[in-house]
Amino acid sequence: MEQTLNKEQFAGIDYGPLKPYMEKESITDINWNGKALWIDDVETGRYKTEDELDAVFINRLVTKLSNVVSKQFNKNNPVLEAQTETLRISVVHPEVSNTGTVISIRKIPVSKKLEKADMISRGYCSEQIAELLELLVKAKMNIIVSGLPGCGKTELLKYMAGFIKSTDRIISIEDTLEMHLPNLYPEKDILEMLINPKFSYTDGIKASMRLLPNWLMISEIRQEEAKYLMESMSTGTHCLTTVHTESADKIPARIANMTDDKKIINDVYRYLDVGIHLRKTTNAEDSKVTRAIEQICFFEHDENENENKMHMLVENRRIVTDYIPQSILEKFISHKVDVPILRKEEKSEIPKICEF
Repeated sequence: MEQTLNKEQFAGIDYGPLKPYMEKESITDINWNGKALWIDDVETGRYKTEDELDAVFINRLVTKLSNVVSKQFNKNNPVLEAQTETLRISVVHPEVSNTGTVISIRKIPVSKKLEKADMISRGYCSEQIAELLELLVKAKMNIIVSGLPGCGKTELLKYMAGFIKSTDRIISIEDTLEMHLPNLYPEKDILEMLINPKFSYTDGIKASMRLLPNWLMISEIRQEEAKYLMESMSTGTHCLTTVHTESADKIPARIANMTDDKKIINDVYRYLDVGIHLRKTTNAEDSKVTRAIEQICFFEHDENENENKMHMLVENRRIVTDYIPQSILEKFISHKVDVPILRKEEKSEIPKICEF
């Protein structure tokens, strides 16, 4: 990952026909595949534009980027990357791309897209589930948010971080600065770590444990760092992170497959408390993107029966049971967190689809 640069170093870049898309707040990704321009918009979905990027503009943009990051871009150096706190640009040379020069721009806004009132009114989740998210963090549950790319996992992490006590130390570990927690929550004790080729997620977790964190917030777990994350949770450090899976109940197996330790599955059920699964859908008629909390489940390792168990609390966007595993209940009690949300009479109906 390239070094994060100052905004001023990008100030002189002329984005030409891309400028309107750079300025529109709802657009998250701008992608030129060498032949066509594709836009990802959280309001209107993904669409192809009629814009053409000519060779003169592409060469000018690439030359400027190359100068900014002091890197060559040619057939021997076919990938060029540049990044600020709010922007990440990747360019691929036609030597390795049969469709021509590829340009990918990811906008990383320093803001929260999720607020409780909007989440409820737009159908991201019911009022009961929105309340539950807050209670889970206040009870210091270890939480993993799952889903496929683009479903909004990082945004949910940013939202839930708001419920962490201001006196608790948070250490975030990312390979791209997307959460911007110090900017969103300046009143909290937050330390940011950025992964690079010489400093891995595993290195970050190990280093964090010497800095007395109360919470680790990791943008995504993918590989061997899963083992060290379990070790950190076993010491009492709390966790908020994400993983790519198709459903919440598959989280433990997904984590276990990241390591060579066949026994880690028991630790996953023992130390991980909550799985939250997000789903993104695109309307076939108008391409409008919708996102919602699809599932929430509890994990437990039953020491008496030596058995790993998963209990689905939310399925198809509604609360389906009032059962709380003993290990989870004990956390709520020890942190003096009441859970009226789980009373039988408060099971929610399916909310309408979230349109953002």
